[in-house]
Amino acid sequence: MRISLVCSSIALLSVVGCGSAEVSPPVDAARDAADAAVVDAATDDSGPPPDPLATAWPREWTWVPIEGARCLNGSPTGIGVNLSPGSDGLVIFFMGGGACFNEETCRDAFHRDGFEQSQFRVEAALVGSLGPLARQPGNPMRDWNQVFIGYCTGDVHAGDNDRPVTVGDRSYVFTGYRNVRLALARVVPALRDVRRVLVTGVSAGGFGAAWNYDQIATAFGPSVDVSLVDDSGPPLGDAYIAPCLQRRWRTLWNLDATLPADCAACRSQADGGGISNLYEYLYRKYPTRRMGLISSAGDEVIRGFFSWGRDGDCARRATYRSEDFFAGLLDVRRRAAGTRFHTYYPASDAHTWLLFPEWTTTRVGGVQLDRWVSAIATGEGEVADVGP
Repeated sequence: MRISLVCSSIALLSVVGCGSAEVSPPVDAARDAADAAVVDAATDDSGPPPDPLATAWPREWTWVPIEGARCLNGSPTGIGVNLSPGSDGLVIFFMGGGACFNEETCRDAFHRDGFEQSQFRVEAALVGSLGPLARQPGNPMRDWNQVFIGYCTGDVHAGDNDRPVTVGDRSYVFTGYRNVRLALARVVPALRDVRRVLVTGVSAGGFGAAWNYDQIATAFGPSVDVSLVDDSGPPLGDAYIAPCLQRRWRTLWNLDATLPADCAACRSQADGGGISNLYEYLYRKYPTRRMGLISSAGDEVIRGFFSWGRDGDCARRATYRSEDFFAGLLDVRRRAAGTRFHTYYPASDAHTWLLFPEWTTTRVGGVQLDRWVSAIATGEGEVADVGP
C-alpha cells in the first residue's frame, strides 16, 4: 500500500523508480525572476555571478549550483537551500531513489540522467511540505535552516569514483560523497550561526545521512551539536548483507576512499564485508550525540536490494525472508545497546516513514514517530528503542 502511494501521488520518493513526477510546483513570480537573474548572470562575462546563497529569499527554496558536483551521467548538479534568518538550527536532508550496482538496479536509479533546478523545484514543492522539512505548527524544526541534497549519483551518497564505469550499456561516475564535501564547503561558511544540525534522509538518503555524518560533524566542528536520523537505510551486519554484495559496492563506488580514515574496522575485509562497522564507529566516536534508525520490521524494498547474493551468487537475487531481515534489525539494536544510538521499528513491510503524512500519527509502543525524531534533533525529551 505504501509503495502504491509513493508511485501514484509522490513518485519522486520511490526507491524503485516509479518514473518522473509530472507535477508543477506553485510559482512565485518574484522568486522565479530572481532565479532567472542568477542564471543569466552566471553566463554573463562582465563580472562574477551573484552568490545564490547570499541572495536567497528567506524561507523560500533556492537552487545553488555546486562547482564540481556531478550526477551519474557526469552532468553538473547542486543543492537546495531554504534559509531561516536568526535560526541556529539546520536540517540537512538526503533524498533517496535506489542504488546503481548492476544493470538491473542502475536502470531504476533515480535521476540517472541528471538533477538540475527544474527537477529540484518539483521535489522541493513536495518534500518541503512533509516530515522534518515541514514549516508547520507542531514541528520543532519548522524554523530551522534547511539544505536539500537531491539524489542523482546512484551510490547512496557514498561514492567517490570519477572514472567512468560501464554498467550494462551505459557509462557512469559515482561521486555522491564528493558532492557532499563540495556542498559543505559552500554551506558551512554561510551558516556561521548554526549550533545544532539534524542530518537525515530516506532510503538511499538514510544510508547517505549516516555515511556522511562524520564529514558533516567535522565540517561544523565540535561546538555544533550534530544529530542523525536514518530512515530506512539499515546498517545490517555481514550475516544479513552478503559480503560479495558489499565488495561490489566498495569496488564500483570506491567506498574505502570515503570511509573515515580512523575506522580500521570499516575497511574491506577479505570477503568484502564489514560496512556495518561504520555505524558502530559513529556512535563510539560521538558518544554524546543522539542518533537513530527508523526501519519497518520487514521493509520489502530494502529486502529486495539486499537479496542480491543471499544464495552466495551476487549476480542474482534470492529470497530474503522478512524474519531474517528483522533478525538483522535486532542485531543492530543489540550491538548499539548502552549507547545513544536508538531504533524505531514499526511492525510493517512499508518503506520510508519521514516523508508521509502519517509521520505525525504513527505510533509504536505508545511513542509517536515525529516526537521521537524531534527528541533526537533537539535533545529535548527521552529517546529509547521502540518497537518489537
